[in-house]
Formats: sequence, C-alpha cells, structure tokens
Amino acid sequence: MIKVSIVRSKKSVMFLMLLFTSCLLFSQTKPKTTEVKPDKYIKVNHANRLLYDNTSGIDAQRLIGAVECEHDGAKMFCDSAYLYNSKKLEAFGHISIVKGDSIFVYGDSLSYDANTKMANLKGNVRCIEKDMTLTTNILVYDISKSIASYYNGGTIVNKENTLESKHGHYYSSLKELFFQDDVVLVNPDYKMRSDSLRYNTVTKTSYFIGPSIITSKENYIYCENGWYNTDKEISRFSKNAIIVSKSQKLTGDSVFYDRKKGYGRATKNVRITDTTTKTIITGNFAEHYEKTEKSIVTDNAVFAKRFENDTLFLGADTLMYYKTDSTHSFVKAYKHVRIYKTDLQGICDSIGYSLHDSLLKLYNSPVLWTTNGQVTAKQINVTAGESGIKFFELNLNALVIQKADSLDENKFNQITGKRIEGYFLHDTIRKLNVLGNAQIIYYVKNKKNFKGVNKTVCSNLTVWFNIDGVYKASFRNKPESIVYPLADVNDTEMRLKNFVWLINKRPKNKYDLHVAKSSTETKSTKK
Repeated sequence: MIKVSIVRSKKSVMFLMLLFTSCLLFSQTKPKTTEVKPDKYIKVNHANRLLYDNTSGIDAQRLIGAVECEHDGAKMFCDSAYLYNSKKLEAFGHISIVKGDSIFVYGDSLSYDANTKMANLKGNVRCIEKDMTLTTNILVYDISKSIASYYNGGTIVNKENTLESKHGHYYSSLKELFFQDDVVLVNPDYKMRSDSLRYNTVTKTSYFIGPSIITSKENYIYCENGWYNTDKEISRFSKNAIIVSKSQKLTGDSVFYDRKKGYGRATKNVRITDTTTKTIITGNFAEHYEKTEKSIVTDNAVFAKRFENDTLFLGADTLMYYKTDSTHSFVKAYKHVRIYKTDLQGICDSIGYSLHDSLLKLYNSPVLWTTNGQVTAKQINVTAGESGIKFFELNLNALVIQKADSLDENKFNQITGKRIEGYFLHDTIRKLNVLGNAQIIYYVKNKKNFKGVNKTVCSNLTVWFNIDGVYKASFRNKPESIVYPLADVNDTEMRLKNFVWLINKRPKNKYDLHVAKSSTETKSTKK
C-alpha cells in the first residue's frame, strides 16, 4: 500500500513538472499573428439565399435576392450575383453602388474586381451626384479613386446644361469632368461644341482644349483654348479666338467675354470687322459693347474703310466705332490722328467720320494733302465717294497751298479766306469757292513757261485748276489785283499769312499711321 502511494506520488510530481515546463515554453515563444486587411475581400452583408455553385468548373458562391455586398467603403446592391473567392463579383439586375452619401451608380449588370477595385457596369447606367446625372450604356468606375469613365458615348445633365460626348471621365474627388470627341453642351441660351472639354462642377467652369464653337442668338464664338463659366456666363478665349455678333467680327490673341452684359475685351492683334460697312479696326486692345454696338480700340489703333478701288486708313491713339441703327454708323478718333488714302492724306487732333454719308470732320489744327496740294483750317469737312474724294470744306483760317512747279520747291499757289469749298475730279482739286476775305497768289503761265505772279484781294472768288495749276480765276466785289513780272519776283517773299508747308508730316503709306512719341511725351506719360 505504501509502495503504491509512493509511485503515484512520483507520477504526480512528473506531470506537474511537465505542465510547468510547457507553460514556461509557451510564455516564451508566442505565435506570430497575421494581420488581414479589411479591404482584401468582398464582404457579403445580406442575401435571401446563399448557394455554392461548382457546375461546369465554376467555383463560386451564388447570392440570390436582395443582395448587399461591401468593399472599400462602397456598398453594392443587386438582385443576384456570383462571388468568386470573395474577390470577384458578377452581379445582375437593379445594380446600385453607393459611395459615401453623395455618389450613386446604377446599371443592369456589374463586374467588380476587389484587387483592382474597378467596377464595370453595363446597360442603362446612371451615375448621380447631387444635381448632376451621367447616363451611358457602359461605365468603368474606380471605387478607390471615385473616378467614373465611359468610352462609348454618354450624356450629363446638370440643371440647365446637357452635355454629350463619345468619351468622358468624372473625377469625384476633384469635382471635375473631362470629355473628348464630339463634345456638345446645350444650354437654353447657347450651344457649345468642342474637341475636348474639362468642366468643374464647383466653379461651373468649362475649359476648352482644341477647336471649340459656341453659338447663340447673339453671337458665334470660336477658339482653340480658353474657359467659360456657365453660371456667371463669363469667359476667356485664346488661340485664334473669334466672336461674331450680328454684322461684326472680333478677333484677338486673347478675348474676354461677359454674355450677360454683352461686353467683350480683346488684347494683342485685335481685329474688328463690320461686313455691312466694309470696315476693319485693328489694334492691341479693344472693348466691345454688344447692346450699343460700340467698340473702343487703342494701342496702334487703325481704322480701314474699303471703297471701290481704294481704302481709307485712320490711325489714332484711340478709335471709337459705334452704330445708332442698322444704317447709321460712326467713327471717332482721338489724339495723333493720321489719315492715308492714295488721293488724300492728313493729320489732326481728332476726327469724326459718318460712314452712311461718307463725311469726315477734322478738328484742332487739321492738315490735308491732296495729290499736289495742302489745305489747312481750324476745322475741315471732307466728303468721300466710292470712287474717291468728292468735296471738302475749310472753315476759319482756311488756306490752300499748291505747288506751282513740281521741280521748284519755292513756287506755291496760295488761296485763303474765311471759308473755302473744294471740288474734286479724278483725285485732284478742280475748283475752289472762296467765301469771305478772299486772297490769292498764283503763278501765271504762258503755255509751259511762267510769266509772272498774280496777287489779288477781294471778298469772294472762284478758282479752276487743270494739270498745270490755276488756269482761270473769277474775282467778285471790287477785287484789287497786282501782277508781278517773274523777273521781279522773290519766290520766298510770295507768301500769304499763316503759310507753312508741312510736307514732312505727310503720311507716306498705310504703315505710316503711327509716329513714335517724342521723349517729352514719354516723360510726361511716365509722370
């Protein structure tokens, strides 16, 4: 009895020692735990029926009825689905994907891969975020990055805007859409077509990439780069930018446009063309007001009016062009005004030009040059016809100077008076009516040779010209005339009051319409 108890006691001690040792070893060598990423597998939240399908080599779970799956923060709902190794999902019927509380995607079928986190939806696909709805037949949706893409045509509706394109991408995190190929945006007020377009849903701004056209009742716009805010209806266009409104076309390197105000602003290589009046205005800065049809151009501003066989050019610091109605249009030019036409050149401080009756009014010390003459006055009116200058009117301190001999720089025919009317034929002065305080000095010819100088003072006179100069004069109201023999004449002394020959200031061609400012003007401008 005693032996047995001793043996049992020894066995108990051995057991306790083994148990202690194993516990000690276990405490010193803890097993390593493997972390399982929560997004590695697709989670099944609900299904009315769950089956295992191994037919025809298929190794999948079959989910039927009110199916709800979840992966990477996105919930997927459908009528039925196949789930392969909890990593790939093929879903059918009433597909919907919900990401957060803002983006919802719907379709007829779904193929989803947990590895790539890419969802491919087909049939009646809709992607909805707040007030924006994208519809297409095939959509690729990156659940991780919240990017929706279509490649076979799609339509986006956002409040009043409807946009269609062949290819498109929606970046939900950036709130931006990018469209390519046959992009068309339709708004109740305008229609936009583009090769490529980027649209920000927060700023409501479209960015053009490639040839783009915007058409509306008011105008037609073309550009190859730029942006358009569809909410504020303001835009900027560049690269071959054109705005065509009614009868006018505005182009420039960069064009800003406010549709609501009907205001346009263009910079660099600006060109405004009016087809009804056959006019063009160029410069480097322009403002255009659609509602009043007024344009203001500065920085090397030049106005051009096309006639039958010639063009009239006006250059000035500032040009204003406007219309009062469909038939009455006007040009006003300010500061350093220069005029060039093959039969007429001029300079003045300001000018008003009425295009419907071809009347030019020159102010502040104007000077005009005809084919062989110079005219000055306090104010000059000129009427231009389709074939050339028809008539001019000189008011106050009127003076007409004409070279008597093309080879002699000192011989000048001169006529002055309160008011002078001049009539043209074939681009040259053929007749002058001098009204009030008339005076004339002219060289008298006998055939081809000069024989003397006639100096006459009277109230009124009429003078006729031919190719050689004055050939006939009619004096009225007690004229006082003196004829000096040519041998007794000092040409430089044969001058009327206010005589100044300003031929050096005469514009030589259409490229001579802007003269560099003097150093004095530049300094005053800087101050």
